[in-house]
Amino acid sequence: MAEPAQSKPEQGDDAAPTTGGPSPRWRPSLGAVLSVTLLLTVLLTAALVHVSWQAVMRANLKDLVGQLNDKIAGSIRQEVASVIANATAAQEALRTIFFQNVITVEDEAKREFVFLSLLQSQPSLSWISFGWPDGHFFGAEKLGNDSILMVEVIWDAAHHEAKRRVDSYKIITGDIEFEQRAFTPSGFDAAEQPWYKSAMASDQPVWSDVTLFPTETKPAIAISSQLAVYGKFQGVICVAIERERLSQFLAGIQVARSGTVAIVDPQGQIMAAPELAEGGDEAAAASAGNVVTNDLARDKLYKVAMEAVGHFGMALGDIHGTMSWNYRATLDQGDYFITFTPLGFKGWLIATVIPASDFLAEVERNTRRVAWMVGFLTLVLAAGAVWFARIAIARPLRRVTAELSHIENFELHRLQRRHSFFAEIDRLSDALMRMASGLSSFQKYVPTELVRRLLKQGIEAKPGGAHQPVTVMFTDLAGFTALSERLGDAVVPVLADYLSRMSPIIAEGRGTIDKFIGDAIMALWGAPERNEAHALDACRTALACDRALAQLAVEAQATGGVPLKMRVGINSGNILVGNIGSPERLNYTAIGDPVNVASRLEALNKRYGTAILIGEETRRQAGDAILVRRLDRVAVYGKEEGIAIYELIGLAGESAAPEAPGWIEAYEHGLDLYAARRFPEAIEAFRAAARERPEGDPPSALFIERAKAFMIEPPPPGWRAVTVLAEK
Repeated sequence: MAEPAQSKPEQGDDAAPTTGGPSPRWRPSLGAVLSVTLLLTVLLTAALVHVSWQAVMRANLKDLVGQLNDKIAGSIRQEVASVIANATAAQEALRTIFFQNVITVEDEAKREFVFLSLLQSQPSLSWISFGWPDGHFFGAEKLGNDSILMVEVIWDAAHHEAKRRVDSYKIITGDIEFEQRAFTPSGFDAAEQPWYKSAMASDQPVWSDVTLFPTETKPAIAISSQLAVYGKFQGVICVAIERERLSQFLAGIQVARSGTVAIVDPQGQIMAAPELAEGGDEAAAASAGNVVTNDLARDKLYKVAMEAVGHFGMALGDIHGTMSWNYRATLDQGDYFITFTPLGFKGWLIATVIPASDFLAEVERNTRRVAWMVGFLTLVLAAGAVWFARIAIARPLRRVTAELSHIENFELHRLQRRHSFFAEIDRLSDALMRMASGLSSFQKYVPTELVRRLLKQGIEAKPGGAHQPVTVMFTDLAGFTALSERLGDAVVPVLADYLSRMSPIIAEGRGTIDKFIGDAIMALWGAPERNEAHALDACRTALACDRALAQLAVEAQATGGVPLKMRVGINSGNILVGNIGSPERLNYTAIGDPVNVASRLEALNKRYGTAILIGEETRRQAGDAILVRRLDRVAVYGKEEGIAIYELIGLAGESAAPEAPGWIEAYEHGLDLYAARRFPEAIEAFRAAARERPEGDPPSALFIERAKAFMIEPPPPGWRAVTVLAEK
């Protein structure tokens, strides 16, 4: 006869349900979760708005920087094009005058007049000169805007010495005024200068870098060409532009508030920069061929630019279009906008470096003010939402939860109907009452006390697992497919004998056989029982299996049987282990990326001609207890990053595995040389390893072929010594 319903005093709204048995572990209350969820939702919404606004702002800022750089690059291109055009025009005009025999190169007075006229008519030119085959030189040099030098170097071939004449002129309005003449010894030989030799090597006007002049050493660029009159070679015409003039132009360009601009060549040498406009140490550094990255480059912004080039894996010579980067420098952890734009002359590039703070400082200050205001309003709104959630949702749900505890303990007579403002909670309470009515009838057919005990113990059969440190081993028989085709049904006893030999060895090594997959074995160490030495035990077991299989092969040969050879792959990691499958059928196994890597290592033995390969985590955990050879670094199928793989040779201290034999050292030295692109030396190291190993060394032969291939076709820039596997 059913128990009569009993009444009980009304519990408080926040009273927690009481159940028998051990106390349950602590869990956060629904009210706390709802409060935190609402607060986080509001804060996350505000953060997303802020981040979106920041992204839009930075995108607009990037466009602004791009437009600024386009204007700077356009201005510099125009200036350089104008200077180049002026020099080219002056060179061609002088060549035409001589070629048409208007004057001759020996006519000193007229020659000086023409040189002076051309130099004064082209403010950007620094030198107009002519060199004779015998080393004689004549040229006009502009010193600033108020002085001109006429320089002549005359060689005495008999005594192999030269005398330099320098006439100084002062520029006055509409004319020039002679000031003084000086004679000094000189060693300047026009025919030995780069501009002279470049012109002699070409039948067209050619540009070259110049640093040495009869009166000074100063970096410049020069256009030069051969002069022949009536088919007779006369000498070389040269028009030079000091790079300081380009630097002076750059000094007049405002690049944001504190940015800078420079012209660099493909080797990173500064061709022109604002700091070089006034001469000094920087000019001396540039003339000596120093590149942007050395310590003589005073402005750290140039160092930041070259640091960014290296960071993004670029070479200046590979930049053929405008390249822009947002880069955080290691020098000061500052953000910079860096742009390289081809100039279209001699491979030169325009480099602009602008600190992001030039644009973002004021914006970030305003953003912080807005963030404080939005944060305050967000907290106020969130507090109101939290209060409403606790009163309207959390409290009614706690009441319904208290009723669920009665169902858990089959105290169905204690259930009460709980009403709520929300329809969903009201319907939930109504459903609980209907459930109690149904269970009240059902409990007459089952032992209620048994069900109650099972529920209190929490016993439930379902799929599940946990991550734990485990080592996985995969084995496979080499050539088993061909063997099975050849033996047919007779392969079954061979396979059975093999598996019966391997199984106890794995068990004795504290391993767990997960499954047999045809001729393959998958085994685990560290699961289900914990094992701190799981990596070492797996390596020791693999070597024991290999020795046992070798003994089995000896027996097979003696009895006319089939000798077998095994390949092994071992890898360690934090792996998911447990009951995997459906509620109807479960399988205790391990799954995860380290398991896949172990399987791939087993297959890799075929490529390298090895027997046992282990992953770098297994090698690390086994430590000095094993003797290995660092075999290669590979990116296995499905992985982008390379991992180190090792060939397991033996256990440290075993007589059969001497400590670090010479062929291992030679091979690993070859690997280091191979990674450093020193392929000829690597080949010699690998050959030495193969010679020292009595039975030969297939991995050494493999790397010799790779190194030979790279000697024929070198690897691209940024190449790493990682073998990428395109197949599983």
